Amino acid sequence: MNPRPPIRRRVLALAGALLSLNAVPGAWAADPYPSRTINLVVPYAPGGSTDLLARQYAQALGRRLGQTIAVHNKPGANGNIGGMEVVRAKPDGYTLLFGDLTLATNPSLVRDMPFQPMRDLTPIVPVGHAPLALLVNPNKTPFKSVRDLIDFAHAHPGELTNGTAGNGNLGHLGFEVFKLAAKVEIRQVPYKGSGPAVTDLAGGQISMVMTGLSGTEGYLESGHLRALAITGTERSQQYPQIPTLSEATGLPLPELNLGSWWGVFGPAGLATDVVARLNEASIQAISDPETVARLHRMNARPSPGSPQVLREQLKSETETWGRIIRQIGLQPN
Repeated sequence: MNPRPPIRRRVLALAGALLSLNAVPGAWAADPYPSRTINLVVPYAPGGSTDLLARQYAQALGRRLGQTIAVHNKPGANGNIGGMEVVRAKPDGYTLLFGDLTLATNPSLVRDMPFQPMRDLTPIVPVGHAPLALLVNPNKTPFKSVRDLIDFAHAHPGELTNGTAGNGNLGHLGFEVFKLAAKVEIRQVPYKGSGPAVTDLAGGQISMVMTGLSGTEGYLESGHLRALAITGTERSQQYPQIPTLSEATGLPLPELNLGSWWGVFGPAGLATDVVARLNEASIQAISDPETVARLHRMNARPSPGSPQVLREQLKSETETWGRIIRQIGLQPN
C-alpha cells in the first residue's frame, strides 16, 4: 500500500492544478461576447433593397462590436430558407437573421411552414419601416386623387387592373384591404416581382400598382408615374406632398397603417446578456448617419427599439395579416 503524500505536497499539487486551469482561456469563464465573426443571414438574393440595408447595418454593427459581421445570402421560399438556417443554428449569438414582414405573413400563406417565428426566433432589434405607395400612370389614366380612382372603379367595376409582385406579396395584401374598404372591384395581375409590374404600369399595360417607393423615384420625378397616396400614419420625408391613404380617402384603414419593416432575430434560446449586447450595439448602428442615409434612400425610416418592441410588432402583425388573408380568401400554398 502506497503511503499518502504529505499534506504540504498535496496542497502544492492542488495549487499548481488551479494555476494551470487559470492559464487556459475559457476554463473559468467564456470569452466575452463577441469573440469571433458573426454571421448575418439575409433571406434574399444580393443586390435588393433588403440586402443593401443589411450590409450597411452589418458594417455599422461590426464597428460597434469590434468584430466582422459576415453577410450570407440564403434566398428562396419567400424567406423561409434563410429563416430555417437561423432557427437551426446554435443559440450563441454568432448566427443572426435580417428578417422582414414575411415572418408575419408566411405563417398564414405557407401550408407547411417549416418554423414558427414567434416560437423559434429571438427578437433582438427593430431596424426600420417603409410605406407602400399607390401608383398610377398620369398619361394613361385621369386620376389625380384616390377619390378619383374610387369613383371611376365604382362606375366601371372590373375594368381597372392592379399589378402585384405575386400572390401574398405585401402590395397584394395591402391592395386587397383597400379594395374591401373602398368596396371596389379591381382585377389583380400578378407579376414575378414589383419591378416588372412598375415597368408595365409606366408602359400603360395596367392601371395601378401598390408598392414601395424605393426604385420608383425616376418614374415619379420624370412624371411617368404619379403617387396618389402612401400607407402609414405619416407622410414621406422625401415626398411630403403625397397624402396618406387615410387622409386621401377618409376611410377607416387601420391595417394600411402597416408597411414593410425589417428586424434582427436570433435562434430561440439566445441568452439575455447576448441579446442585450446586440440590442445596444444595434441601436447605435441603426442611428449611424450612413445607415440612416441608406434608409432614407429607400424612402424608409429608422425605428430602433427594444427586443420587446420587435416581439410585440411580430405578434400583432402576424395576427392582423392572418385575419386579412382569411378575410380575402387567400389559400396557403
